[in-house]
Amino acid sequence: MAMNERVHAPYNFVPFSEKLLLPYGDEKALPPHDVLDPELKTGEIDITLTAETPVFVSDGNKGSPRFFRLPDGRFGIPGSTLRGLIRENMQILGFGLVRPGEDLEDYRVYFRAMAYANGSVKSNPKNYYSTVLDIQTRRSPESGKSYSTPANVRSGYLHCEGGSCFIYPTVEPFMRVSRKSEDVKRFGAGDARTIPVGFLAGDGRVKKLVPADEAGAGMRRGMLLYTGRPVGKPNHLYVFPEEDPSAEKIVVGKEDLLSFREDFESRKNALKGLRNRNDSRSEAEWLSFWQLPKEGQSKPVFYIHHNGHLYFGMSQFLRIGYPHALAEGLPQHHRELAADGRCPLDYPHAILGFAEKNRSYRSRVSVGDLPAEPGAKEMGSVSMILGNPKPGYYPGYVREGKDYTEDDFLLRGYKQYWLKEPQKTEVAAGKERVGTALRPLAPGARFRGVVRFRNLRAEELGLLLWCLRLEPGCFQTLGMGKPYGYGRMRAEITALRILDPAKLYGPDLGASPWRDETPEIGAYIDAYDLGAAQALYWKKPKKRPSLKTRPELEDFFFMKRSLRPAAEAGYMELKEYQNVRAPLPATEDFRTRDAEQRQTAAPSTPAAGDDDPFAALKNRFRGI
Repeated sequence: MAMNERVHAPYNFVPFSEKLLLPYGDEKALPPHDVLDPELKTGEIDITLTAETPVFVSDGNKGSPRFFRLPDGRFGIPGSTLRGLIRENMQILGFGLVRPGEDLEDYRVYFRAMAYANGSVKSNPKNYYSTVLDIQTRRSPESGKSYSTPANVRSGYLHCEGGSCFIYPTVEPFMRVSRKSEDVKRFGAGDARTIPVGFLAGDGRVKKLVPADEAGAGMRRGMLLYTGRPVGKPNHLYVFPEEDPSAEKIVVGKEDLLSFREDFESRKNALKGLRNRNDSRSEAEWLSFWQLPKEGQSKPVFYIHHNGHLYFGMSQFLRIGYPHALAEGLPQHHRELAADGRCPLDYPHAILGFAEKNRSYRSRVSVGDLPAEPGAKEMGSVSMILGNPKPGYYPGYVREGKDYTEDDFLLRGYKQYWLKEPQKTEVAAGKERVGTALRPLAPGARFRGVVRFRNLRAEELGLLLWCLRLEPGCFQTLGMGKPYGYGRMRAEITALRILDPAKLYGPDLGASPWRDETPEIGAYIDAYDLGAAQALYWKKPKKRPSLKTRPELEDFFFMKRSLRPAAEAGYMELKEYQNVRAPLPATEDFRTRDAEQRQTAAPSTPAAGDDDPFAALKNRFRGI
């Protein structure tokens, strides 16, 4: 298969596991916060993060982001960033439960599929889309040319009031207007806008069109809609007649509102790129065309009802939702437990805390900011397009080449970015609006911080340490620019101190209550590994069980230590997306291929005359 027919991406996935670790039945079994339990572990972890590639942690300024600075002016990594990294790693290493709405945004992915080739990975959604909209081919009576039209699409006015939204249908169907009409020329050639108009119509066609304030007696009122123009193509114009006052309003459900908002956020940058350079509106005004109307306002929309859902938008060929929501692609055990309002607690929630509607628990871990050591230097400004991969691209997010139209689809798992050497980035001319200028810190920047913990079991401390240190040869990734090789960090735990509560109040007040257990870091990690593996492998194994033999964790550590070439770990060009015929290979495929290549390349015995009898083994395991 040609390489340009296969999906490649700067990310891949660690599979969700059907097996879960649920050490606590509920929050009542968790240690209290107001007591230092001498049987549990309380203490501090000193950690150092060293940048192997340029790193950029934003200060939150969306217009002109700079590297985050602490209150004293030093560069630093906020504690919340490290905490998020710990949480992400703990979800994987701790075999956590994926909770829809918390660990996974649960909504219906919206899509529009019309021009994909038969046999491509998108041909199945294309057929579904055509069926739902009932796309028909008709012939124009004026020009004799054939055209496609979605017969099931209707027109109406979308209102938002009191936190809810609803649609009133128009008294008659929308009517398409020719851009060449003399009447239309009065309104200009703009894109993505609506204009109040007066009009005369007959036989389903607009015969006269004027601005609303010029509408004479006998003329009807409506709205002229200019669709957003795809790059290089003309926009379409439609007249929406007035609302039907006798029609019953159509309420937009909460799930459909959530999906609509998520869809807008996922394609916001693409919409910015459609904006004409000569358009006088601000970026916010331009984007408002595709958003929900403001409170008390309305706008003309195309809409369609299907399978109990209401889809609406600003194009006749509107974006609709797949028949299945994302959470339906979780493993069965996750779906069953997530449906239980008071499910058992996994390690991430038990250690790092949670807040739900009817219960909560404060974290037993606190993470301080990590100031940079002196010598950390900013590099020059780097421009890049920070595309945020979304589940809408199912060839990358769904297993086994399936998609969200299929009942048995399964999500791939936890998204992780490949490690690679930093790529040169640039923003093409005309795309400046969707680019971001960063000023990263140069490789070698070092950050030191402290992670404090309270009342942890020994195995819980081991899991926390594992999340910070990972396995030998592995790297953490953080900050912006990860798709381009930025943010690769070497993590080192430099000290582990355990507090002895008895010495705080004992007779020897001069003795330090802190005990250095840095040499025991590996033992704590092994304690978690053994206990957790025994819990997962409930049948007695023939040898010492280890989580490291689980394929999920083999994939995770492979991604954390393996540097990929840019050609197979970069974003695809726009033209490559159209007709790919094979989905993204799984992480396991890369891992297996690399192992086979190493084995093939390594000689089975030392070469004659080789002075080093271990040369073959060294060669075989070089780079692991």
